[in-house]
Amino acid sequence: MHERKVLTFFTFVLIIFSSIYSCNIQFSYGAYAKAPLSPTGPTVNDDGLTVEKVTEGLDFPTSMSFVGNNDILVTEKNTGLVKRVLNGDIQDTPLLDVPVANGIERGLLGIAVSKQVDGKMFVFLSYTESGNDEDGSDVDGQVDPSGNRLYRYEYVDGQLINPLLLLDLTATPINFRGEHNGGKILIGPDNNVYFMVGEVGGHRTQAQNIMDGPGPNGLGGVLRITQDGGIVDSINPIFGDGLPLNIYYAMGIRNSFGMDFDPLTGNLWDTENGPAIADEINMITPGFNGGWSQVQGYLSQDLLDRGISSENELVYFGKGKYSDPKFVWVTTIGPTALKFLNSDKLGKEYANNMFTGDINNGLLYRFTLNEARDNILINDTYVGNVEVLVDNQVDETTENQPLIFGQGFGGITDLQVGPDGYLYVLSYTGSIYRVLPLDESLAPKDQQTLSEHDESQSPDSVPVVISGIKGSQSYSPDPIRIDSGQTITWYNGDTVSHTVTSGQDNDPDEGALFDSNAIIANQKYSLTFESPGNYEYYCIYHPSMIGEVVVE
Repeated sequence: MHERKVLTFFTFVLIIFSSIYSCNIQFSYGAYAKAPLSPTGPTVNDDGLTVEKVTEGLDFPTSMSFVGNNDILVTEKNTGLVKRVLNGDIQDTPLLDVPVANGIERGLLGIAVSKQVDGKMFVFLSYTESGNDEDGSDVDGQVDPSGNRLYRYEYVDGQLINPLLLLDLTATPINFRGEHNGGKILIGPDNNVYFMVGEVGGHRTQAQNIMDGPGPNGLGGVLRITQDGGIVDSINPIFGDGLPLNIYYAMGIRNSFGMDFDPLTGNLWDTENGPAIADEINMITPGFNGGWSQVQGYLSQDLLDRGISSENELVYFGKGKYSDPKFVWVTTIGPTALKFLNSDKLGKEYANNMFTGDINNGLLYRFTLNEARDNILINDTYVGNVEVLVDNQVDETTENQPLIFGQGFGGITDLQVGPDGYLYVLSYTGSIYRVLPLDESLAPKDQQTLSEHDESQSPDSVPVVISGIKGSQSYSPDPIRIDSGQTITWYNGDTVSHTVTSGQDNDPDEGALFDSNAIIANQKYSLTFESPGNYEYYCIYHPSMIGEVVVE
């Protein structure tokens, strides 16, 4: 019989130690700027495929899971509602309403469905539970959340009933913010529950590789439990005996919004968000230590400038072992969902490929693995300059081009494969899309690649091209001189989103005069200047990008 316990941790030890174990947080609110939908709708870069909208009108959806064909359960981050989308229609009555703290990355975050041999269906939900049973009280009233919690429900006659609390982790940050709560849930090939949790607002323990820090508190890793909340292997735990070590499957993880099991090998893969640098894709084997907070990106590059030169300088428990990522974006893109397409319904060339999305650019990426399926291999099925990706690293944003499978989705929060074998994409903008063969679509749509664009503009508008992250040469021409009453149109010629935001990074009035919000690839933003003067501006995603408008 497996031992069953609810894991609860308090934060007083960490509060005491927080001034000693400073986390040296690198933080930019640009990381939370989300890509809008393309004005022409999302597309994919394959003439034989198309994108259909399944539904719209959801409120900041975070995760989805199928309970049947054309039958999807969707979580909403800020409302705490679980909604059912049946045959493309959002049902009038939500299945469940839970009270959520919803500041920054808190909220109703994850969902997973498990069908039992006896016909029962369990639904697992993760959310940041409100401290006073009111949604958003952490923002409106500065009420601390009760915790980041994992529940199991039974799905009966279209309702979620009989909640069972499985995990109760702290949601109290040490930096007074609410980021890095993770929240994704998976049912593994072993039928156990895998739960991703971030380090929750800068917690620094030995699980974040702080050698003389407090002991692990259940944060910053992948936790694994049975479906009734028991210990999977109490005889030979991966990291050690006793809670929380005996439920860690992986640690040293900063934050993740996506993970999935390779259907061919059973290996677990995830995306991981870096701070101001080095987003990752990882293959997570039992005992994985991702290196955070000492390492982000490849260890040999020391991109965090921590002075770490050897994996021996990290903290290990039991069978723990450091592993380098399998892919790195040096400039962060905000990777989110990760899903293996365990279907050939989009074509045999895509079967068992790995797809990921991002929040900053609304892009859908495709990855292939090597023959052993233990590394990413950018092969001859990609279009573009693949030679720059032989190191499995995007050093310049333009190197993204061969990886991009689709665009224009708005910030992507989840990816799933439906019972029909098609790829489904969940957008924070409130829509669900599916990618399917053109000849199977009821509403076929011509596809537009990322290299195709419309630079048309008013004949009276002065053009500026956003060419990439190049400091004072990012916006061309720069400075740009115009007369009062003239309009400037900025066109984004890069592969990632940028902004045109008045002021400079950390100015108290930045964005007060004008702010484009995210300009996704191949889209534009126009602004008319009526008053003479000098107007500095920059990109909130990439603050080193600066420009100036001189109005005479």
